Amino acid sequence: MQGPFTKEQLDLLYGNAEDLVFFMRKLGKGYVYEYVNALCTSTFKQELAGRTVDDSMPASVAEEIKKQYMIAESMTGTYRYRDYNLFSKNNVANETEITTFMHEGELFLLAVSKNVSKQKTIEEDYLFYQSLVQNSVDPMIMISSDFMVIDMNPAYENIFTVIKQQWIGKSFMELPSNSEKFLDKVHSELGEEKFEKGSSSFITSAKMKDGPDGKFSVSFSPVKIGEDIRAYQIVYRELTDEVQLKEELKKTENILDSYKDALNYAAMVTIWEPSGMIIFANDNFEGTTGYEKEELLGMQIAAIGRAVIPDAFYDNIRDIIFKGDIWRGEMKSLKKNGDFFWVDTTVIPLKNETGKIYQVLAIMFDITDRKKLEEKLHFMAYHDSLTRLPNRRLMMEEFELLESDADQDDRLIALLYIDGDDFKSVNDNFGHNIGDEFIACFGQALTQSIRSGDMAARIGGDEFVIAAAGINSEKAGMQIKNLINRIHQKLAEGWDIDGHHFAPTASIGIAFYPKDADNFEDLVKMADSALYESKKSGRNQVRFYEKNSEHTH
Repeated sequence: MQGPFTKEQLDLLYGNAEDLVFFMRKLGKGYVYEYVNALCTSTFKQELAGRTVDDSMPASVAEEIKKQYMIAESMTGTYRYRDYNLFSKNNVANETEITTFMHEGELFLLAVSKNVSKQKTIEEDYLFYQSLVQNSVDPMIMISSDFMVIDMNPAYENIFTVIKQQWIGKSFMELPSNSEKFLDKVHSELGEEKFEKGSSSFITSAKMKDGPDGKFSVSFSPVKIGEDIRAYQIVYRELTDEVQLKEELKKTENILDSYKDALNYAAMVTIWEPSGMIIFANDNFEGTTGYEKEELLGMQIAAIGRAVIPDAFYDNIRDIIFKGDIWRGEMKSLKKNGDFFWVDTTVIPLKNETGKIYQVLAIMFDITDRKKLEEKLHFMAYHDSLTRLPNRRLMMEEFELLESDADQDDRLIALLYIDGDDFKSVNDNFGHNIGDEFIACFGQALTQSIRSGDMAARIGGDEFVIAAAGINSEKAGMQIKNLINRIHQKLAEGWDIDGHHFAPTASIGIAFYPKDADNFEDLVKMADSALYESKKSGRNQVRFYEKNSEHTH
């Protein structure tokens, strides 16, 4: 298997994952599967590792996969795509997240494909439900379990001559359309045990605009989270005679029972005003964030996660949803106790009959565990697995930042190329297990010797490099001497492994940026040349790069 990871490392992360995981190497215009997890093998009923996408998939599927991979290549960071559209005939929905890696001049891609059919259903149900409510000719209103107004549709505003914004958060009992007789009936119905089992309906009169009282069938449907009633959906249907009255009453109950479940899916759900003020949060959201409902209602949605999410991120979401589009992505948020969590979020603008956005709905799934796996994978890609020090790739990337600072401040960067003296004898005399721990302790000793702004990396075998930044050209000799003295002192103190004491020495070659080379690769070569000269002089020696003594080995 080729690439920056071993099969064992990928199995550790993804072997038992519930998502399809593919690790691929680009080959010409195609892609070769270097690794797939067990779920892939059982799903596709074939061994994909070692085969190309074209050889493994139907032609149309292979072309779409390659198209998406090519897009991922052109982007920085993680690229995500869906293989479905809302309200499409295909009930199976997947979403794939692609991360690209460069390793030894080759491009590798990690694709994690998860089944999001449930989320597709939720989004469709919510959009359908909102369309049903907002476009209904029947007045509809939602109230909390303590009878405070949460929402009402345009038909309710029009027929009962009220303005929604003036009544949100106020008592339903004070609405002018509600007669005393009607309110008594409401208390009676909601207090009956039968209401716990489903919808409740009755016939009543209500005050209408510009005319006499109208006769309505009124249906109450509970919105439950678990066994607790958190809100009531109320629908009024105007009636003209007793026969129609009974028929419409039954129809209303059936409609409510069919669609109320869309509000009770096992996801984190919040609704907020265009101003950002939260007006609804379900139990899952409360449980995850640690806030009580009383704290959440009235809180600004941006306040949750503000410490870890830039304002520009929220501004981007607002720009998208207030254009009427759905925003989908991942975000890092904060719990009340300061812990962070990651959510896969869909943000949907809710519009009234004129197309104006009056509320915003967010459906969220906790993906904290998956993000932790990704962080582990990123760490593995940029760190040596034995010493946990940065590897050559990370050193190269970080060196670019050090170069920029050095150029700006007119400072030098010292690169120390360090090779252990006769480390092979440790393996030969004590075995590979102690040999591995010895290398790890050596790396730790180097880390403890450098300053906070310096960086130590293992680049292979018993070879390490240290980048010491901010070196004053006039005091370079003294600064490097102090660093080398700390290294020698720490190595002389040594360490114990299984009752054996080790106090190794190391040979060091040193070159300076930009005096000896103006880029990382050439600077490593110069420091390596100086190391060669130091090892020629014996053990525990230090040499600075000199142009007329350049060697390769």
